Amino acid sequence: MSETWLTVGSTSGAVRVVIKNINVWRGLEVGRWMFTFELSSKQQSVAGSPLWLGGRIDVQQEPGRVTPYLGSFLPQLQPVVLPPLGSEQTLQLTVEVSQRQLQLIEESRTGGDLRLDIYLAGYVVQEGQYAQIRESQISHQIGQSDWLALLQRAGYRRFLLLELEAPDSRTQPALADAVTYYSQAHGHYMDGEWRLTVESLRQSLASLVGKKADEEESEAEVSEALKALRKESWNGQVGYQPRLEHVRQAANFLCDLGAHPEADETRRHHAYSALLIVGGLLHAASRSQGESS
Repeated sequence: MSETWLTVGSTSGAVRVVIKNINVWRGLEVGRWMFTFELSSKQQSVAGSPLWLGGRIDVQQEPGRVTPYLGSFLPQLQPVVLPPLGSEQTLQLTVEVSQRQLQLIEESRTGGDLRLDIYLAGYVVQEGQYAQIRESQISHQIGQSDWLALLQRAGYRRFLLLELEAPDSRTQPALADAVTYYSQAHGHYMDGEWRLTVESLRQSLASLVGKKADEEESEAEVSEALKALRKESWNGQVGYQPRLEHVRQAANFLCDLGAHPEADETRRHHAYSALLIVGGLLHAASRSQGESS
């Protein structure tokens, strides 16, 4: 449970604060993320007192790295009155988060979960006097599935902007299959399934030349093809098409999981890099077929 205890004036542990849930409302490039807190008085001296609370959110990254600032809570309709002992009161605080911030969070997220550091501070009015609430921290961990659901509600998408001609499945069946597998890979990536992402990309690469994934070249064959291509370049110019085919073969070997038996060996940055490489090859294939037709 993500919680903290607030010190009010000289009274330690006066108020307990627990995070209950997070809701998201999408907007035009900027969304509103509402954090709902449950407040409970733990000292009789603060029960029934008006409370004003605000703060900020940081994104926790790997140990030793600077913790990035995400945003400050917006002014809310306050104060709220602290409840009697044994009761609870709800407080909702909202922060604005842009699509660019979500992208940066995703680029820096190393594991499945996301951890937020929430800092709260404010004051309470007791007998006409303002009593300061010292800054207190809540570390809140969001599981991967919950985080992906929040991203979806925020309208966040990772787009690879590729100018792909829509293939005709009758005249370009290989390209149509390759694009289908690529779309599946993108879906797996959005679901955080890095290994399935790479496997779908391997099928996409094989489909580009009308093959099945298990019919592709071995490491030795890829190495020999590179040697032959270099030798050919010494005797004259080598066009883009044979160069791209060699890149396709090398990318297929990159996506071949046969040499990677452990599932956790395939990480997010591996899947993302493979998406970019295969996307570029699909773009080239789409444009070249469009120009030749």
